[in-house]
Parts: sequence; C-alpha cells; structure tokens
Amino acid sequence: MKKVSFFALLLICCLLLIVGCSSNQQQDTPKAGGYEVQDSQGYVIKLPHKPSRIVSLSLGTDEILVDLVPLERILALTYLADDPEISNISEQAKLVSKKVKANPEAIIALRPDVLFIADWQPIELIQTIRDAGVPVYVYKTPSTIEDVKYVIREIAHVVGEEQMGQQMVAQMDKQLGTIQKSLEKVRNEERKTVVLFSLMGGIGGQGSLFDDICRYAGVVNGASKVGIGKYEMMTKEQIIAANPDVFIMPTWNYNGKTKVEDFKAGVRDDPAFQSLGAIQKEQLYTIPDRHLSSSSQYIVQGVVDVAKAAYPQYNP
Repeated sequence: MKKVSFFALLLICCLLLIVGCSSNQQQDTPKAGGYEVQDSQGYVIKLPHKPSRIVSLSLGTDEILVDLVPLERILALTYLADDPEISNISEQAKLVSKKVKANPEAIIALRPDVLFIADWQPIELIQTIRDAGVPVYVYKTPSTIEDVKYVIREIAHVVGEEQMGQQMVAQMDKQLGTIQKSLEKVRNEERKTVVLFSLMGGIGGQGSLFDDICRYAGVVNGASKVGIGKYEMMTKEQIIAANPDVFIMPTWNYNGKTKVEDFKAGVRDDPAFQSLGAIQKEQLYTIPDRHLSSSSQYIVQGVVDVAKAAYPQYNP
C-alpha cells in the first residue's frame, strides 16, 4: 500500500491546521470566583474569570469560537481564518485584527487568557508556551462528527458559554436529522461509492473525518472500501478497484502551484479511469474544501454537499 509522500504529509499538516454566529449571542452567567478545566491531555488550567483574550491556533477552533463568543473576546485567530478557500468564517475573521502561526514567542507576547491548540502540535511548542505562564488548553483532534460535537461542548465550557455550545450542537443534530430523513428511501444497493481527491490524489480513508461524512451522507467511501488508512494516499490501481460512481474534486490550491481546473481535467482525461462510472457518467463534483476539511460545526455542510452530489434527486 502506497504510503504518504513528503508532500502529502505537508498537505495533511495543512489540513489538520484546518482541522473547525453573530457576536450578540446569549452568554452564560459569569463564573464567580474562577474555575478550573482539564484538557485532553489531563492538564488542569485555572481561569479566574471567563476569558476575554482568547487565542486560537487551529482553524477548527477558530470556527467554533467565532460562533460561540462575541468577537471582542477573541484576541487572535490562525493565519488561515480569513482565507475563503479553506475557512468558513473568512468574513467574520476579518474583524479580528491579529492572526497567528505556531510561533511561541509571538503567542506569548499576546498575553492571552487562554490558548486553544490541537493535540497534534509538538509537545515542545505547547510546553514552551505553558512555561511562559499562558493557560493552554489542548483539545483532541476530532475523527468523527460526534468528536466534533464533544470538542464544541468542551470549548464552550472553557470559555464559560455552555448554553451556547449546547445550542450549536443541537443545531447540528437538527441538520443531520433532516439529511438522514431525506435519504431514507435510498436502498443499500443504490448507495453510491465516492472517492475524494486532494491535489495529491485520492484521500480520506478509514478513521478520517471524511469517512464519517460519508456515513452520514449515505454513501460508500471508496478509500475505506479498498482499505486505505487515514493518512494514506490511494494509488490509481486502488481508485480503479474502488469503482467509484462519483469523484469529488478539490478546490483549495494550497501550494499555489497547481491549478485546480487543470488537475480536474487531468483526472477526467486519465486513460486509466475511462472505464469508471464516475467518468463515463461525468460525475465529477467540486465541493468546497472548507466544508469537507472542517472540524467544526460547519462539517454538517460537507455532509449536505456529499449527499447532494451522490443523490441529487433527494435534495437533502
């Protein structure tokens, strides 16, 4: 099985970084006397009050926080937050003046009340920031939509907005329920097989968020079908073996070098793929990467997009 190349790993790291309403939201009662929270690694941080200088170091938490707290409580978001190709909050993010990368000195200089950081970031980075006295909350990177809901609730607890967090999760459940109901008439033998492409090739195998998106969208994930893992790329032979009915094409030109339209044309015209139903029936769909790579409440839109691509007659 073909393992991820260096450049594929670079893409995955970019996507992991990705991997996440208005400012007049209802807030919970302020927490008197401060409170303690424990992150995914068991580290306890003490907060004297609801944080008002919040820094986020992943696009997933960017997206959650922008819908969770008033923007004036957000001190900084990631540098990807205002990129409309990959961010679902690009317009709101423009109202947050500071953007950050994984630079400990720059983050420490901001003096945040709390920093949200993913568990895949280097422990050295996390510890350096902690040693400087910054309260750091490490969250577990979601692998399923249920994980996304859990992260929303956890972040809501940290920032003292539990009620809003519950409302966000309830809205996700309502949307997912509507999708599931619209797909009730799809029989097992009618389920479409889909293959997701990045600019590096077929991705989204077993244990990935895309794998769970497929489950909710009522489709068969071609990468999982042929045994591809979460961090592996599909070979052409594996794509052919998956026999996909639908190709989902990328939209984010993450490296600035490959034109997405040229990539799509290359897949469409590849002689190796001409026998596949996705090519013969011209079922190549472009779905925004910001929906499919989201590790926030916006992941529901990815489910909607995949379901519509596979079953347009059911219009979820």
